[in-house]
Amino acid sequence: MPLIEVKLYDTRINEETVPKLIQKVTDAVVECTTEKIRGETHVIVEGIPAKQWGTGGKPHA
Repeated sequence: MPLIEVKLYDTRINEETVPKLIQKVTDAVVECTTEKIRGETHVIVEGIPAKQWGTGGKPHA
């Protein structure tokens, strides 16, 4: 059972982008493996505020 977590700035997701991300990520997993795994593929989309995100030891906000 693949479990894929997609985390990005909360300002970059909305009601339209979440279903698209879920579908496209699932399609990519199926393309790389087998169609049989589609029903077992879980995708979690999480929006993170920029102030809670950092790179290289520095916060983004």
